[in-house]
Amino acid sequence: MNALVYYGRKDLRYERFPEPSPAPDEVLVKVKYAGMCHTDFNEYENGPIFTSVTPHPRTGRKAPLVLGHEFSGQVVSIGPQVTNVKEGDRVAINAVDACGKCFYCKRGDRALCPSVAFLGLGRDGGFAEFVAVQAECCHPLREGVSYRDAVLAEPLSVAVHAARRARFEVGTNVAIVGGGTLGLCMLQVVRAAGARDVFVIERSESKRRFCEALGGKFMNSATNANFRLEILDRTQGRGVDFAFECAGAGAALGTAVDVTANGGVVCATGIYSGAFLFDFNKVLGGEKSIVTSLAYGTEYPATIAMLADGRLRADALITNCIPLSQGCEHIREFESRGVTNIKTLLEIDPAA
Repeated sequence: MNALVYYGRKDLRYERFPEPSPAPDEVLVKVKYAGMCHTDFNEYENGPIFTSVTPHPRTGRKAPLVLGHEFSGQVVSIGPQVTNVKEGDRVAINAVDACGKCFYCKRGDRALCPSVAFLGLGRDGGFAEFVAVQAECCHPLREGVSYRDAVLAEPLSVAVHAARRARFEVGTNVAIVGGGTLGLCMLQVVRAAGARDVFVIERSESKRRFCEALGGKFMNSATNANFRLEILDRTQGRGVDFAFECAGAGAALGTAVDVTANGGVVCATGIYSGAFLFDFNKVLGGEKSIVTSLAYGTEYPATIAMLADGRLRADALITNCIPLSQGCEHIREFESRGVTNIKTLLEIDPAA
């Protein structure tokens, strides 16, 4: 089969790769569409960060690995132990491959499993024509949710999980730092959950139209030095009740803290490329809370339901589709293309 295979920093190859065989508790999925994510670019540009370079203790896999953790497809075969999906099912796949037996798995927090292996990082992912995945990672699509839309179930579930982790409250003011895919997913989720005003702080003016189309109040941090004062002015001098850092940068976390009201909550959802300095006194002095959010737990079915009934929109985030064969070129130019793109999809079997 054809696949995008990660060998190491700045070494991604489009090549033939062995077609996988599912284990007894796994299914083989024919991939239809896959989404290119900043996490993939971060691995390419700065990694290996999360990619296994020695055999993963549970999967035994290490680089070279097929990248890709956002994808949808059709089940083409199932292992003898599989009962939750059947051949022919259209599915979205969550990327959290976990043991299913530990304390965290049993309470629904599979991302916290001590032996977790994320698809595309600890075992082969979805930038390929076929992928073998745990049956537990497969979530059937509702009528009206296309394979294209289903790719966005992954980042949207990240946002739903972040709102739950922050214990988001209806009728509150929100700031989102970062107007990329995750930030715009977060914007949709908090608005669907009853946010009052949602300020999206972003340095690229090109993101304004996406933000405003989804009901956010855009703040250009590159051209507007007074955006913090504007947010204070629009929140009766207090700041926002909840802030979500969605850029994966230390400075962005600092901005989130700065615009959060005393007693408010900052949720860090971005993936950082390394350590950074941070003035924790800004948190302590205002009794602000910082929570972190990683991936998702049990949110996929709810996310798919909200895509089906229109509370969440995938089409608003999909800006272009390219063949799998062009993935290497695209990831090399990911940052520069990000000025105009939100979500690029790889078309792997688009005729279906």
